[in-house]
Amino acid sequence: MLKFSSFDESSFFKLDPNELKAKIHIDKPLGINISETTLSLTLTTEIGEVIQSYPLKNYAVKTLPAESGWISSIAERTEYELVLTEEAIENFNILQHKMKTEKPTGFKFGVSAALKDRPQDQLEITLSIFVKLSDKSDYITLIDNASIEFENNG
Repeated sequence: MLKFSSFDESSFFKLDPNELKAKIHIDKPLGINISETTLSLTLTTEIGEVIQSYPLKNYAVKTLPAESGWISSIAERTEYELVLTEEAIENFNILQHKMKTEKPTGFKFGVSAALKDRPQDQLEITLSIFVKLSDKSDYITLIDNASIEFENNG
């Protein structure tokens, strides 16, 4: 969160949308529907909030092995690394240009993803979501091993 505390107007204009990445860790066998996964950006301006969603595409997918710890264990997970689509990159550049006149005063990033392939007997998963603002920076944790419960509709 320290990275976001120092994130200001000039930081926003320096972002290269070609370098923006999102990463999602999700328990196997559950997956995400990449075509329904977006990076969202909310900008606060003097006029109000501007909310934009940018479609993401697959950059890399890999399996993370299960981990046993002294206090708790982590199940085998799938890691999705995602980048902006070409259209999203263009739209992000347009927004950056537009915001030079509207002077943003606040920023929020988010990632949304639709789940797929949930077995009916799986009632809970663990999920982590990260964003990366540039190739030179580390991933910033948005959600860290959050437990999500499902209602059984069957």
